[in-house]
Amino acid sequence: MIPLQLSLSGFLSYLEPVVIDFAPIKLACISGPNGAGKSSLLDAITWALFGMARKRDDSLIHSNAKAAEVGLIFSYEGATYRVQRAKARDKTAVLEFHIQNNDDSQPPTYGPLRALTERTLRETEHRIQEVLRLDYETFVNASFFLQGKADQFTQQQPGDRKRILSSILGLEAWEVYRQRALERRKSLEGEIANLDGRLQEITAELAEEAARKSRLAQMQDELERVGKQRQAQENVLEGARRIAATLAEQEKMVETLNRQLEAISRQVEELKSRLASRRQEGQAYAEITAKAAEIEASYQAWQTVLTA
Repeated sequence: MIPLQLSLSGFLSYLEPVVIDFAPIKLACISGPNGAGKSSLLDAITWALFGMARKRDDSLIHSNAKAAEVGLIFSYEGATYRVQRAKARDKTAVLEFHIQNNDDSQPPTYGPLRALTERTLRETEHRIQEVLRLDYETFVNASFFLQGKADQFTQQQPGDRKRILSSILGLEAWEVYRQRALERRKSLEGEIANLDGRLQEITAELAEEAARKSRLAQMQDELERVGKQRQAQENVLEGARRIAATLAEQEKMVETLNRQLEAISRQVEELKSRLASRRQEGQAYAEITAKAAEIEASYQAWQTVLTA
């Protein structure tokens, strides 16, 4: 991490706003009497990044200020970042984290920003630590000695010294790789186990090939037999359909003949009635014919009476 610009206001011994531009500086020596604010610059950097300094409460705020605010612009692994932390008295600190596009034609304090700020202060601090791959303890042991704590690293527990050295040397990346390799190994072992299980299933299925072929041949023979039976049944059904059609036609013919028979029967009845009428008329005529001589004689007698 290379600091590019540090701005302070109301932080420790810095009451008025101060901006320090580190961009043109390659090597610097900060000197001055006690209380001038030399250590405050380093405290400002750690407080902006990690929220930790020589103190952690409102005592970091200048006695004549209402709030402390520190801004830090730094470059890291080819990218430029900006951290802005502010805290008012008796209130929760506010932290903003941004990344800005590098542009050699502009000073690093300018340029478009893209927010990396998370939802909470703690999540944003964790995001900064992820970017730097450093926490506060590692940073202060790797970057500078705190005043009066030059032997702080040697006084650490063995486990803490190991963790700090691993972080400084970037060994945690290899731990990440190891974890990823373990996860990948577990994933591959799971896939291999699944493939082995599938292979066993396929092998078992192949072992049943002869039996399945025999069963398939039997099923094909059965299917052929059932097909023949079905064809025979379809033939019988077709014959039955033809018979049914013939019967339907014959039923229609019978109905027609019945209607004709009924018509003939009505005609016969009419003829019988007419015959009976004719017979009655013939009988009456015969009776009249039988009395013709008598009628003729009566007529002659009547004529004789008329002429007398």
